[in-house]
Amino acid sequence: MTTRLSGNDFALQLIMQDGMFLRRFLQRVIARPELTILPVFCLYNYMCLILHESHRAMGRIAPDLATSLAYDHAETIARARHSVKLYDDKAKKPAELSAEFRRIIEQHRQEFLNNTWLPLARPLETDLGLWRFRGRLVSTSHTVSFFLGFPPERFEAEVLGARLRTVAVEMGRYVRAISDGLPWEGPSCLDTVRKSDLRMQDVRAKRHYRGSFDPSLPEEVKASLTAMTCALNTLDVLLSEEAEHSAISLWKLRYITLHHVFSSLAKLDEEYGAGLRTPDRSVLREILDAPMTGLILQAHSGFRNTLVHYVPPRNVHEQLFLHQPFYGLLDAYFPDANARLLYEGLAGHTSHVASILDAWSRSRIP
Repeated sequence: MTTRLSGNDFALQLIMQDGMFLRRFLQRVIARPELTILPVFCLYNYMCLILHESHRAMGRIAPDLATSLAYDHAETIARARHSVKLYDDKAKKPAELSAEFRRIIEQHRQEFLNNTWLPLARPLETDLGLWRFRGRLVSTSHTVSFFLGFPPERFEAEVLGARLRTVAVEMGRYVRAISDGLPWEGPSCLDTVRKSDLRMQDVRAKRHYRGSFDPSLPEEVKASLTAMTCALNTLDVLLSEEAEHSAISLWKLRYITLHHVFSSLAKLDEEYGAGLRTPDRSVLREILDAPMTGLILQAHSGFRNTLVHYVPPRNVHEQLFLHQPFYGLLDAYFPDANARLLYEGLAGHTSHVASILDAWSRSRIP
């Protein structure tokens, strides 16, 4: 017998899946703190997305429960949640988002350069940290500053760490509350992380960006493209060994990330595409002209909104069932062939686009 889901039942199913995924992740963070600082940097804005949106959804479907789960640092968590949108943030024009990356770049320069008393040593100073996981770039200090959603200010590791710890306490309390009593136990991708997988490198930002992407692009746009590359590499490499019981949460994160990356790339193409060199223009077109990219970008807004906000619109409730792929939401919005293509091909397209952007980001770096 196939069990039909109400809109509230569907939302609670997704919230429970995400809660169990985060519970497994955070348990490994607690157990292996020396190896999990980088994964926390990489997934922090996704954790904030789940926290912020699940609490808002429960405010609609279970207000008493939402009240009991209220958490501190809501403003900080909301800012990090909105960073997932990249150039899709309706509260900011594309130029404003680029200006945010410009501020981050300048803050790091002011903080880390021209500090030595010896002029001859100044060329050796660095102002950009790069973090790689199994050889792929998954974060930079500029990307961390943007995705953490903290207000622009001096980048100091001690201050940053203290802030993260206070927010992490709230996250842990919330995730425990929504996952208690559920079968959340199981393996995590963090079980496979080894010290040799992690590599940190300090470089000069100007030199690094000069060698990445198209030379005509402004430095702040290159920083934003680097953030997109890091987000996709995180999904493709860091989360590649996440177990099957996280499949629903991973599919959701892949779709949301790809949707915002493709929309952001389309906006950057409109602004800068005509000035790109032919090889770089071809890289961008290869991504944007792919059939799967078109399918993701053309999707009904109600589909993406349901993935983000959990509560589906009333007109699809009768098409939601417990034992269908993604509870029938794909079939409610896409023809059968497209629904199957999206469900089965999303991970592969994530990997494909991540590899293209990663190669483009390193195209001129010696």
